[in-house]
Amino acid sequence: MPRVRISSVISWKSRRNSLIGGVLGLAALLWAVPAWANQLRILTWANYLSPQVVARFQQETGISVTVDTVTSYTAMIAPLLAGNQVYDVVFPADFQVTELVAQGLLERVGVDRLANFWNVDDVWRARAFDPRNEYTIPHVWGTTAFAVDTAVYGGNMDSLRLVFQPPPSLAGRMAVVDSGFDMVQLALVWLKLPRCSTQADNIDKVRDLLLPILRRVAVVGSDRIVQDMIDGRYALAVMWNGDALMARKRRPSLRYANPVEGSLVWSDVIAVAKGAPNRAGGQAFLSFMMRPEIAAQQSNFNGYANMIRGAEAFMDPGLLNAPEIITPPSSALDFFTHCGNGAETQQEAIWGALLREAGK
Repeated sequence: MPRVRISSVISWKSRRNSLIGGVLGLAALLWAVPAWANQLRILTWANYLSPQVVARFQQETGISVTVDTVTSYTAMIAPLLAGNQVYDVVFPADFQVTELVAQGLLERVGVDRLANFWNVDDVWRARAFDPRNEYTIPHVWGTTAFAVDTAVYGGNMDSLRLVFQPPPSLAGRMAVVDSGFDMVQLALVWLKLPRCSTQADNIDKVRDLLLPILRRVAVVGSDRIVQDMIDGRYALAVMWNGDALMARKRRPSLRYANPVEGSLVWSDVIAVAKGAPNRAGGQAFLSFMMRPEIAAQQSNFNGYANMIRGAEAFMDPGLLNAPEIITPPSSALDFFTHCGNGAETQQEAIWGALLREAGK
């Protein structure tokens, strides 16, 4: 009987219980050949891929699915860069696609020929990093700002000043997500510098801003930050909006900020890894994830907005109107900043160096 195993790999965290799937097979998708044709291995984010979605895919296809999770952009692509042909499906950030394609690490699957591709909203197709829709399907989009426990801090929270020049009342009660892309870009936004800047003087300014902060605040992985906020361990945390929503559901005093300087907007994609043992199964999974009811089930689980037409009909009403997703006009949102100059990868490296210098 097929099964779903959600586990961690190396030092990457997050483990979920095994789920039992069904045995309904779509043999035409797999041509009924080697043993790996009935297995699919996925690398995704911690607390991100719905076990119910995976179980449903398994029931419909008869494919046994293993899901491994990571907590950083670097870890997401590390197996691909190392040449490990272990995973069939990966969930990189959009900014990582250019590098992965250039190095020949993604399969050219022609996603616009997959059965459900035309469910994707027009604006999310043919983006700069995949202009001919050859390698990736859009998955979800989200923002990065910060959440505040209003039971602890009741002041104004409409500015990034609360993160970079916090009041004494938040001393010792702050955390930031362990993500260089997010933290370095937020610093650049606060400093009124270009988000894609790689100029040495601008990077020096980022270092001078972030290093003192890192020496006095907690740096928390995305697999832990939701529970830490629920438990009241921190009164303010830089985090992703979906995580903030999940935390608020269990701690209603939490509020997600919409800073006037702007939140970061990011998106994740799904791709088939080069040399995937089960390429056909990977393609079937990509098409499956573009079905409206499946996209909605994913959003209901992880709290992020999807890009699939018709998904709204299947989404939880509370999610459609959630303040973590619906942002006011006062918050500047730049949906399509894509550096194209490798800045995001450099920002991840800068973050790693800062953490080492801060003793984290």
